[in-house]
Amino acid sequence: MPTKVLELELSEKIVPIWGGEGYDSLWILVRYHKQPLSWVWVSIPNPSTPMVSAEQLQQEIANQLGTELMRAVSKRNLSDRETSSKPPEAISPISVIVCTRDRTTQLERCLQSLLSLNYPNYEIIVVDNAPSNDETAKLVARLPVRYVREDRPGLDWARNRGIIEARYDILAFTDDDVQVDNFWLEAIANAFAESEVMAVTGLVAPAELETLPQFLFEFDYGGMGKGFRRKMIRRDTLSEREIIWASSFGVGANMAFRRNLFAKIGFFDVALDVGTPSGGGGDIELFHRVVAQGHTLLYEPAMLVWHTHRRYFLALRQQIYDNGRAFGCYLLTCIRNQTVSRSSILNFWLSDWLGKWILRNLILPPRKLPRQLVVMELAGMFFSLFAYRTTQASARQIATQPPKASVGKAVSDEVLL
Repeated sequence: MPTKVLELELSEKIVPIWGGEGYDSLWILVRYHKQPLSWVWVSIPNPSTPMVSAEQLQQEIANQLGTELMRAVSKRNLSDRETSSKPPEAISPISVIVCTRDRTTQLERCLQSLLSLNYPNYEIIVVDNAPSNDETAKLVARLPVRYVREDRPGLDWARNRGIIEARYDILAFTDDDVQVDNFWLEAIANAFAESEVMAVTGLVAPAELETLPQFLFEFDYGGMGKGFRRKMIRRDTLSEREIIWASSFGVGANMAFRRNLFAKIGFFDVALDVGTPSGGGGDIELFHRVVAQGHTLLYEPAMLVWHTHRRYFLALRQQIYDNGRAFGCYLLTCIRNQTVSRSSILNFWLSDWLGKWILRNLILPPRKLPRQLVVMELAGMFFSLFAYRTTQASARQIATQPPKASVGKAVSDEVLL
């Protein structure tokens, strides 16, 4: 079952793939001139000789990707949109914000991928959120990275602190369990070259498929990827139901914004996301608010990161339970903010989320998804009513506590809230 995850650039010569020891298949992200096209599944024919020939690769790509490949080649020939053709002075500087808590090993891999990027002007800010030790501070002290400590617990407190600390007008966010693609910042800069775009999300691919929980999350639960089609997301082209499904717009592990957007719509909601009783939802609530208030969000698959999914069942069960709790808190926040009509949210809650998603998966689970995982999400949904009240009270209490002195500029609670 273990599958090796790779990428392949079609504009370059296809060569045999070695190093498949211990794997029975390959899951290959196929790209053409940096643009992701699709996934291709390739079996390793002989485990004792773990090599896939160039001929087999070409045949599988042709069989599985023929139409998409021809469309991409035609588009490429008709329109030259390479970011690399831009002169260096035309590329916007970018502030990269990585929020973390007590995951130094994962953070180090993330930072190494960021530091290896070939981009002319960017900074990396690590926001250490209510750490229990000084391991992250020690790691960052050895690297050309800025360190900020935010002692108020909650991912959105950390994100907001990163916004305040950032020097540049484009702010990119990723997570500590992610490794970014070599062209990540290039794709972000290219996306913001379109003046109407105020926020960008991108493709989140699995970094590994080593265990059954990783397979279940990626292929049966749905993973984090939102497809390979570039989409401009605007309020005037969407129904209220589609605006509420903001989880389809992207993932917080791979998002970027213009700084001035936050002056227009406000910061991340500190009552939401990891580290609070809500358990999540801060990213999708902000995506929803961006579009609901009339701004354009672009989903750009060339903006690519690789995420390490949970390797073990206990962690996956907790994640899916948190998803149910967080999404309920997100919907209740939308009701409070009145971004769309209350009737649309309640109808969505009962029909789309409970009926078409959770109960359908419970009755007819997709592929091999265990029903116990669906039950965990259902339990999280019911608990979200209590979690919402608790997380709102917790956020108000934390906001009354003055921030402790830390590296970086002083930040007022009024700004962060």
